[in-house]
Amino acid sequence: MSKKRIRATLYMESKLSLKASSISVERDPSGFLFAHGKYRTKILPKDLPEYSVHGYLYKRYGYISASGVKHLIYVPNYSFTNHLHKDDTLFISYNSIIEPYERENGFTWYKGYDEAVGGHLIVEFVDAAEKYSRYDVSDIKKEIQRKQSWFCERNPDEK
Repeated sequence: MSKKRIRATLYMESKLSLKASSISVERDPSGFLFAHGKYRTKILPKDLPEYSVHGYLYKRYGYISASGVKHLIYVPNYSFTNHLHKDDTLFISYNSIIEPYERENGFTWYKGYDEAVGGHLIVEFVDAAEKYSRYDVSDIKKEIQRKQSWFCERNPDEK
């Protein structure tokens, strides 16, 4: 068996298709993944390297590379007290520095990122980026800990 060429940073288990004004989810019957969530490959999950982090992203399951990370920005959301990381975002760049900018509506957004993950995948991805990209995640881990403390103060029965 020849070694598969893994080029994309994102492989999804399914593809979203717009057909007749409705969105459908397409899975490959052989279990092959979709590069960038669009392009059918001949790559199976077992072919992916160990730095591929599996999780729920972009409204379906897939794998995102924790290798080659150049910049991360973690944006916690302190508005909701009923879930820990659901509305937080981790912006990921494999090529350049991520830069904040102010949108017309006054909100800060970011440019220069390649992918964005949320939920519990944030913590797993940060750990993997530290291991496989040797990215300094100390500030992000401090902010994640701060968010966890904030959440626990408001939800003492949650563990």
